[in-house]
Amino acid sequence: MTFDELKNLLVSLGLDPEEITPESTREEAGRDSLLLTELALVLRNERGIPVPEEDLYAAPTVSAIELLVSRYAGVA
Repeated sequence: MTFDELKNLLVSLGLDPEEITPESTREEAGRDSLLLTELALVLRNERGIPVPEEDLYAAPTVSAIELLVSRYAGVA
């Protein structure tokens, strides 16, 4: 998954596009546990990418989530 794809997905879940950069931390991007749960569900159910919620919680930045998703998707 590219950064732009992840950003679009996060925006569709209600995040402000201006706050989402590769370096954005959890707090800066507005990621909370509910959003990360929703992200995990969308990735699993709509994209077929089974990223565990715990791994999403541990990712310190948006770029770390991007890399994580790519690994579970078998891309990276």
